[in-house]
Amino acid sequence: MTLQSSADGVKRPYHAPRREAQAEQTRNGILEAAMALFNVQGFTQTTMKQVADQAQVSEQTVYNIFEDKIGLLCAAGLHAMDTGTGDPEVELIGALQAEPDPVHRIRIAARATREIWESGALELEQMVSNPDLKDQRLIELSELALEHTLASTRTIVEILYPDEIRRPGMSLDDIATYFTAVDTGATISKLLKLGWTLEDYERWVVQLLVLFLDPERVPRSD
Repeated sequence: MTLQSSADGVKRPYHAPRREAQAEQTRNGILEAAMALFNVQGFTQTTMKQVADQAQVSEQTVYNIFEDKIGLLCAAGLHAMDTGTGDPEVELIGALQAEPDPVHRIRIAARATREIWESGALELEQMVSNPDLKDQRLIELSELALEHTLASTRTIVEILYPDEIRRPGMSLDDIATYFTAVDTGATISKLLKLGWTLEDYERWVVQLLVLFLDPERVPRSD
């Protein structure tokens, strides 16, 4: 929206910080309501009207912002990526950098990984990768999420495995790629179906990541 100055006839941008903040609050409220409903009753069973009612906005508002339910799901995925690389990642990096013990650093990283999946990431990934939802937007979101996860993992790997304690023959890119391939919703879902818990998964992650430490320089511990 622009306003025209009567003095010089030049259009100048109109900024309304309060309105923008309210719009962002409304958008985030709709996303939170959608994910709560998706997690409880599933994506296909959730209607746009239910999301609107939960968020206390009109159904048309939801359509105006997100276009359709797939658009809403894609926005939820992008929102999860944005929030995950904010304060939580900064705090994790700070905690890792402050911990001098290599194995303890790995335990911190494994706990953070488990907490991400517990926060709703598992359900979200399962919805986005649902083969019944054939939509190019979801394919593009999955590809973007993979790139995002690899980059984030690479940042963590740099802290966990400095040259002097990294297993010989392993590069940081190798480790980041390996763990990105393993740390997926599909892997966790299979493990849960086989009777594991997310606590079991956390312990397994520690065991895997310790393998990338140089055994000659870092003593193994349980």
